[in-house]
Amino acid sequence: MRYCVSLAAVVAIGGSLHAQSVGLLPRGTRWYDTAATGVTRASRSPSPSPWRVSERVANYAPIASALIPGSGQLMLGNDRFIGYIAVEALSWWKYSKDVSEQRSQEASYKSLARRQARSHFTDASPDLLPDADWAYYEKMRDYKESGSFSLSATGPVIPETDVTTYNGSRWQLAQSTFSTREAALQKYLEDAVRPEFAWSWKSAQFQYDIFKQTTNKRNDAYRAGFTDLMIIGANHILSMVDAFSTVRLRAGVKANGETAIGARVTW
Repeated sequence: MRYCVSLAAVVAIGGSLHAQSVGLLPRGTRWYDTAATGVTRASRSPSPSPWRVSERVANYAPIASALIPGSGQLMLGNDRFIGYIAVEALSWWKYSKDVSEQRSQEASYKSLARRQARSHFTDASPDLLPDADWAYYEKMRDYKESGSFSLSATGPVIPETDVTTYNGSRWQLAQSTFSTREAALQKYLEDAVRPEFAWSWKSAQFQYDIFKQTTNKRNDAYRAGFTDLMIIGANHILSMVDAFSTVRLRAGVKANGETAIGARVTW
């Protein structure tokens, strides 16, 4: 909704600036650059364009296009503004759709994990279990069980030794990385999954398969959203360069009727 309002505002502003620019030039004249020899600033045209843009207004076109693609082309009376605005609107719509899909898949796999993999480690309601970041659910996808945080219910922590579990693999890695047990144990305490986040898909293979499929869909939606943002950024840059080129490179008519090109590179 805010994007649509912004587009409407740009159209209104562009129309206002166009109206101002028309008032600055005599009817039936067109604006031309004077950099090329023999080209006049205001020359009579046998077929005057309905869009006549003053230099003051035209200089703002690249900036406008950088902010909202197509707006600079609209200010310059270039029909290409339709394409830029269309790409921008469709890309933002696609991005919104992909973000919504990502959130939907995240809600699905988190709910499934609470109900099927984590609920039997606590007496609390599955909805009350603490949430975690995406890295936690990646671990849950790659390892069927978290394993115990400590093999001892009381006293010092005794790391999990089953290497097929996540915690067991962390302890094995820590032992192979550090030369002393104390250093390895410290690393284990930093990386191992705590009891409140323990999980097991051991008796829920079907749900485990659904969980992995859902996380894959989440990743697909995330990548699609990132691509959408890249397209949006490219559209902003292309529209800005297009408007800048239009302002800095203009065609005019010499006094003898020949066509000439005027170009300026200073801003």
